[in-house]
Amino acid sequence: MGAPILDEVKILALGGSGAMGEVAVRTLLEGEYVDELMVADYDIDRAKQFVESLNDERVSARHIDVQNTGALEDLMSEVDLVINTVGPFYRFGEAIVRAAIKAERDYVDIMDDYGPAQQVLELDEEARRAGVTILIGMGASPGITNILARHAADQLDEVEYIQTAWGHVGGVLRPAPAIRRKSKRVIQDRVQAAFDHFLYNASFKAPVFRDGQFVEVVPLEDGEEVTFPNGKGFFQYFGHPEPVTLPRFIKGIKGACNLVGLEPEELDVARDLAARVRAQELSPVQAAEMYPQEVYTRKQQRPETVDLGPRVGGLHASASGKKGGKRVRYGYGCLGEPPKGMAGSTSVPLVIGAELILEGEIEQRGVVAPEACIDPLPFFERYMKYWINPPGSVEQALYEVVEEL
Repeated sequence: MGAPILDEVKILALGGSGAMGEVAVRTLLEGEYVDELMVADYDIDRAKQFVESLNDERVSARHIDVQNTGALEDLMSEVDLVINTVGPFYRFGEAIVRAAIKAERDYVDIMDDYGPAQQVLELDEEARRAGVTILIGMGASPGITNILARHAADQLDEVEYIQTAWGHVGGVLRPAPAIRRKSKRVIQDRVQAAFDHFLYNASFKAPVFRDGQFVEVVPLEDGEEVTFPNGKGFFQYFGHPEPVTLPRFIKGIKGACNLVGLEPEELDVARDLAARVRAQELSPVQAAEMYPQEVYTRKQQRPETVDLGPRVGGLHASASGKKGGKRVRYGYGCLGEPPKGMAGSTSVPLVIGAELILEGEIEQRGVVAPEACIDPLPFFERYMKYWINPPGSVEQALYEVVEEL
């Protein structure tokens, strides 16, 4: 780590007592930069309870309704930097970014919906005039996937096509007795906003970048092969911000897509519910409420254990193009992650992004995505230190797949 460019650092954590926000706040407090941190949430009782549990005099709880733009701008004006984990971003993302620009405050979020990402990119000139950095999608996917894509692209002389993906190849599909307890826990603990985001993006036509222009596809209906160290898997197209930002910040590419690899029951349920949302039989919120229980029910019907071999995957990105006159593809993924699963993998990059702004390492003003402003290898050197059993070097933190095309 470097040193902050400010003598005293005040940070506002919007949604700081939520599932992602709590991990981000705890991670920030482990660092050396925070002099004051406000945990702001609509549920003030939850925010107060979380702050009391921290027992840290630097932290306070504040009530905020992010739809009250005047109050939000006033609150942002009290701090130096804003981090935002309030979801779903298709409801709140653009308005919160506008408030940060109006308040002239640097800002980092985990925006994971393509619609607001498209809208916020249009605010680039306003953010530049305000002299602020608006770093969007600094989580797991988007976030880590974008930085992996940047790293893959950096290996090529000429970049043509980029995939980002989350999922895995291999693993064991077990019948109900072996998964019942875990499935019930997942149903109870998963955040509703995450399912809301998932079903919203699964239901409506989503952008992919093909032959130098954006086209729309129906999520989960078609896809592409993704190559991992242990083999290939067929993943489905899924609406996400990566195909929106990558063509803007990695110049010259002719195509980009985001893909998801789901287990069979997850894919079937998501397709069924998404079709009902498109038919206006359900809202995304209603579909999100139904999804986990329906997946669990169908997994109970698995007839037997199926061993698909060693499991490799998670967050993945590849770039294909030309190197030394040959057409090749470079693919990368992480070989570890922080504690707390997706909450750790999402919140730790958010904190690293905030620290890089505070250190002056990110100098760009305007609206940027991770691939535009973050050097991949130094990022992964920081990120791996938060992992369970951290590796000894960044080379040990990433797998690499190289294919001749």
